[in-house]
Amino acid sequence: MGSDDSRERNRWEVIERKLGMLHRFIADLEPYGARSHDERRRDHYAVERLLQLLCESAADIGLQMLRARGERLASSYREVFAELRDRGDLPEELAEGLIDACAMRNLLTHLYDTVDLDRVARAVEPAVALYRRYAEWIEGEMGEGSPGAGSAREP
Repeated sequence: MGSDDSRERNRWEVIERKLGMLHRFIADLEPYGARSHDERRRDHYAVERLLQLLCESAADIGLQMLRARGERLASSYREVFAELRDRGDLPEELAEGLIDACAMRNLLTHLYDTVDLDRVARAVEPAVALYRRYAEWIEGEMGEGSPGAGSAREP
């Protein structure tokens, strides 16, 4: 029994750590929102990397949430958010936004096509808002399900 409690506590600690990283990536992306469209285009590599990190950390958190709940583990970013929507209570609009954001991550990471720098530049504010809402949802879930969950916000 003690081993199961310890394993569960460790899962929630991993989620808290990853949530702290998500908050850091949001904070790192946010200042780009104050820059001009042209400046964002010039800094597209930094913006692209932050968009990629946001998607990956959000999906990692989601995967850990599914694991902590004993749910079927998803095999793709799309499936992580669909499972959280279908098996958890991730709102439909938030799930769809995360699925779309991670589709953009796949485009950026795998270079399926030429990168639309205007699309990257326009993605900053929506991504900040989307991942903030997701972080708030995760924090709400942690308050309900985790043993002694604290705040994972980083300064």
